[in-house]
Amino acid sequence: MPVRIIEKYDRQFEYAGILMNAFIVYQFLQLWFFPRLNQAEKIYSMSSLMAFEFVLVHSGVFMALMPKKWSLIVFVPFYGLFAYAFNKSMPNNVILITYMFVILNRMRFAFFNVDKKLKDRTILFSIIALIAYFVLLFIVAFSSKILPPFGLTNEFLNTSGYNELKNSSGGSGGLFLDAPQTGLLMGVLYYSVLTIIEAKLISYKK
Repeated sequence: MPVRIIEKYDRQFEYAGILMNAFIVYQFLQLWFFPRLNQAEKIYSMSSLMAFEFVLVHSGVFMALMPKKWSLIVFVPFYGLFAYAFNKSMPNNVILITYMFVILNRMRFAFFNVDKKLKDRTILFSIIALIAYFVLLFIVAFSSKILPPFGLTNEFLNTSGYNELKNSSGGSGGLFLDAPQTGLLMGVLYYSVLTIIEAKLISYKK
């Protein structure tokens, strides 16, 4: 029965994934271009999300290629615990919620014996997403010094309490947190690519 449901509503799941990715892109853009003073925690969490994706992007390949028994026994608990631990250092639950909805939707074929075409599509998506992440990571890292802050000026980061929040969490969280526009740009590019990939793979037949 679960197999029939997943295969029957495959297209709906795919469209839901596209909509979630597109909404996340909107969130990144809004925080970069038009941040509000009460959004310091959200900026911090969304920038951290891209650092967290560095680990999760590998899970897509592992969970798609490995037998479902390994996915259920090893990878789901491991990445779930990692998400929980990472989430504990965040001011809100953005990381954990994103893991639950985006990643589990992306990896739903790892849990059941489904049509080979759907399984192959998931493997292809995971590999492309992994490659895209690291390519975009290099692009963003090398262009970080010329990125415009737009709404994330030093004055805003001080007034909104972002810098205080970052300092209270250890003072420095790497490029994505020290210069949050880099993390937000990475989010815009990465989730835009995922949106395009998922849209293309809906009609994947081979």
